Amino acid sequence: MPLSSLFKAKKTQTTPEVIRDPDKTDFCYFPFFEIMMSAEGKFKPCSKHYDFISHEGKTLVVGESSIEEAWNSDYMQTLRENFKNGVRMKGCDECWREQDMGLKPMRYDSYNYNIPESQVQQPLQPTRVEINASNICNLRCRICMPTASHKWIREAKELYNWEETVHFNMTPENMATIKSWIPNMMEIGLFGGEPLISKENIELLEYCVETGHAKNIQILLNTNGTVYDDHVAKLFKKFKHVFLNFSIDDIGPRFEYQRKNAKWDEVVENMKRWVRHGGYTEKDTIECKICCSVTNMNIFYFPEYFEFMNKEFPGLPVFWNLIYEPWEYSIEILPEDVKQIVRERLQSFVSTYEMTEKRTKTIDNLITYLNNTIDKPFTGFFEKIARHDRFRKEDFSETFPEFWDVIKDYAPERAALTK
Repeated sequence: MPLSSLFKAKKTQTTPEVIRDPDKTDFCYFPFFEIMMSAEGKFKPCSKHYDFISHEGKTLVVGESSIEEAWNSDYMQTLRENFKNGVRMKGCDECWREQDMGLKPMRYDSYNYNIPESQVQQPLQPTRVEINASNICNLRCRICMPTASHKWIREAKELYNWEETVHFNMTPENMATIKSWIPNMMEIGLFGGEPLISKENIELLEYCVETGHAKNIQILLNTNGTVYDDHVAKLFKKFKHVFLNFSIDDIGPRFEYQRKNAKWDEVVENMKRWVRHGGYTEKDTIECKICCSVTNMNIFYFPEYFEFMNKEFPGLPVFWNLIYEPWEYSIEILPEDVKQIVRERLQSFVSTYEMTEKRTKTIDNLITYLNNTIDKPFTGFFEKIARHDRFRKEDFSETFPEFWDVIKDYAPERAALTK
């Protein structure tokens, strides 16, 4: 069956609204109003979903299939029906995992969009899109991979024999389709690669402004903080609201180690320039936040991290992105005695510094996540760190000396790490 015929517009009576409680149901609204184009040139229902969208058993790929075909695919139909029927789909395991730990996963966020029941019963087109226009990036972050940053391609090839290429996902067909959806669009998410160096992203922002639809659309953009663009800042002012999230995982040399090619002082100055255009609250057209990816490289240093943010950016909200893959960087693999040291540092910080209720809650959630374990060896962390240290001519123990003193007894012999 051709994808275009899977959904047909029908005249229906007003659909009665259904009130769902995310605490009492596993239902998620995202598949009913969102589609994501991933950096590696494939499609997903959302950023947390493990699996790529397929149709008739074949994974849909940019260049062979369009974003509209992905939206109308049998995979998406099955996912929607499963949520209606209370069936957990494996691709959503990351949310189920966090939920089973007592945390509120991203599924809860879908309830913030006030999706009408008519969209659930007949999802004719998305009202939210997440766009990874390409994997073009200016950084080579430790937690990243070549599918999301072309700067990683040579390193991945030499270390893992991983063949990857540069992906350009905003084909003329995909751009035209997304533009056709703009009149009914609620929110556009721009990711990457680094979204602020994407000409296609800027073209789409300009189109929204020129057609007069920007005033009805929210923008969510994650940036690594290395780019400030005055033209984009002026475009942002035309939109209903802009959520500008800075991916900042640490400070100083540790930040530069984790996000290779970034210059910490330049990033801080760029953040201040963006904040001057907006602020920290919902009342600001450009609402700035920090997205911190939590790994076993940085969690030990969160008291210093928060102290810096409280001083330089007082009131700037921070939220967590819990890293599960690569598993070597997950805090779940830390030995229990190391976890206890980290817990005590976090708890001491909460009691020492005046914190907002929201920020205190995020730290409490972080401690909850820290209590979880997975069956993976901590030696994997040292091996992965050493492999990339050799390639990049860096040294984790020199950049993170305090944490190294805590974990060094678990490290394999240096001779083994240098092989």
